[in-house]
Amino acid sequence: MRWLAPLMLLPLVAACSEQQMCISRATKDLRQVQSFISESEGNLARGYALVEKEYIDYDIERCGENADGKPIYCRVPDVETRRVPKAIDLDAEAAKLAALKKKEAQLAAQAEAATQACVQQYPS
Repeated sequence: MRWLAPLMLLPLVAACSEQQMCISRATKDLRQVQSFISESEGNLARGYALVEKEYIDYDIERCGENADGKPIYCRVPDVETRRVPKAIDLDAEAAKLAALKKKEAQLAAQAEAATQACVQQYPS
């Protein structure tokens, strides 16, 4: 059954045209910067950042039997990722946001030109 999962994704990959893949590559950096902008705006709105932190807890599970047939129990790590608040320098975050917005404008112009090139290279 595990081999079926990749096969089910095949039509999704095949559904992307050359034009769509070209546009996706051309706008990758812009989308990444927009993601950073969204994160920075959220940080400023909250007044703090959210960072992921891993917490390890241990569960006790049955992992076998000894020669007498008595169960053997083992500690199994259970890793949980949580988003926790972290203090930030709000002035530095605002400066970072301003720089990201400037970069976004620059990348938007580049992405527009690259998108037009993709449309011309791979007409629908």
